Amino acid sequence: MVFFVSGFSENIYRLFKANSEHELLIIFFVISVLFFLSFIVFYISHFVKLPSFVLAIFFGLAAKPLLEPILENKESLVILVGLGATLILFSGGLETPFANFKKLILQIFSLSFPGLIITAFLFSWTIWLMGNFLGVEISIIVSVLLGALLASTDPAAIIPVLKRLRFYNRSVKDIVVSESAVTDVVGTLLTVVFLSLVAGGAVFSGINSWYQSIFNSQSALILLKQLFFGGLMGFFGYLFLELLSKFKKRFGQEFEADFAFFLFVPVAIFTFSLSAGGSGYLAAFVAGLGFHISEHLSETENFFNSLIDGFFKPIIFILLGSLVDVASLIEYAPIGILAALIFMFVIRPIAVFISLFPFVIFGRERLNFRDLLFISFVRETGAIPAVLMVTIISLDLIEMNGLVEIGMWVILSTLILEPVLTVKVAKFLKVAEVITDKEKIKFSPIPKTVLVTRGKSFIERLPNVVSWSKKRSIKKVVILLCLEGKYTEELENEIRQQALAAFEKHNRELNASGQSEIEFSFISRLGMLEDNIEAIATEENLISMIFVGKKMLDYRLNEIKNLSVPLCFVD
Repeated sequence: MVFFVSGFSENIYRLFKANSEHELLIIFFVISVLFFLSFIVFYISHFVKLPSFVLAIFFGLAAKPLLEPILENKESLVILVGLGATLILFSGGLETPFANFKKLILQIFSLSFPGLIITAFLFSWTIWLMGNFLGVEISIIVSVLLGALLASTDPAAIIPVLKRLRFYNRSVKDIVVSESAVTDVVGTLLTVVFLSLVAGGAVFSGINSWYQSIFNSQSALILLKQLFFGGLMGFFGYLFLELLSKFKKRFGQEFEADFAFFLFVPVAIFTFSLSAGGSGYLAAFVAGLGFHISEHLSETENFFNSLIDGFFKPIIFILLGSLVDVASLIEYAPIGILAALIFMFVIRPIAVFISLFPFVIFGRERLNFRDLLFISFVRETGAIPAVLMVTIISLDLIEMNGLVEIGMWVILSTLILEPVLTVKVAKFLKVAEVITDKEKIKFSPIPKTVLVTRGKSFIERLPNVVSWSKKRSIKKVVILLCLEGKYTEELENEIRQQALAAFEKHNRELNASGQSEIEFSFISRLGMLEDNIEAIATEENLISMIFVGKKMLDYRLNEIKNLSVPLCFVD
């Protein structure tokens, strides 16, 4: 359908040109096309076994004639891509657990700094040598930039897969998730340094000279300014967000205006950081990393995540796809595919083993060789490298033949192969197991309420559930615990004992007030909380209500509406 409509793009724009304000109408139309393509990509990705990012690239290829006006308007393209990257990195900071980040900071920084530079350097040489071997003209600067911008990782495509795995060493999962956000920032900084040298007219004779230039005084000054002002503005952004959080705790209610402030912070600190010569992307990430979303901002967080996942991430890949034509992509297919395979199965493991090998021998959170192999495999290249490619092309600094085409083959290869094989690789290496329960939950055929939980929060929520049940003459309350990735037998037993103590306490209070006791039961499951809710809510179990925490609002709302049992969201 997109190909069909794109074929009539000239006629569509000719229709707009009949109006005196045709330029404005064309921009509005292109924006509407981007919204529509994001919508289509989201729904199709739920029916096919491909990540939405990959589909977005294909749709960008198909919609290139429709998107031509915004591709030709370089300023608009830079603004749109820059805004998307800022919010994506801010989101990455928010999603990175700060406690885990601090605990594993040495491993994360080792993988994100020396590991990234090793990856970039080796890949730059790979592209340069392969170009000469295959007779494809690839300039030194294109080879250098490809290494820098593709070295970062983005496991957003496999985070849902990771959530369904329980790791024997929890640090493996935390490293994979946390370092991806940091490498996005470091990869951006490295790319900015090289672009600054290009803009300043620097010319070096070889790849080694380009990477040696990172350590000269000019590059050091650029990096220091990027890091200092980026970190400083990120800290101010964090303070602004903390003020909002404290205000909301006192006010006790969310409003639509909160989202406006939530967007204001990353965009404002990005702007001020750039004006001071710092890294706006670093500022956005630091602000998000330091801030912890409170329950008083849960609706704002949900809307923000929907904006990022439903619009900005697809837009980046749609624009990336629209920057190249099919003929060019086919022309660079041999070098692009071969480079991608070397990148995934040779360069990534080399960088991981060199940067993380000391932690096999030393440190509290030790890793083994199987852990390193798994980390080597889970190294998708995604949104931020795509942003950097679009930005470089929009700057029109020098001729960049092959940059987008080869970069796209690498991105496509990592996003198609690695997420699909992640579970199998984890099971083969014996680093994790799939969180699942084969047996169904069996309830007695009497009316009951169910309070579901991922931890100990049910203890505070239990009095409200008991009160609700007593008012409706429901005499059975079930606690359903799903520890998911946090599961250990010791933690399960600890929570079970706390639950039994809470049950006895509530029944003593009911007896003291002359009321009949509640029949409590406790069930612990290995599977995902969402899956178990869906399982018990679609069977005839005489369940009157399922009580869940407000964080379950992150669950797919359209599926909640289809459940046969109502859900009650509690603090």
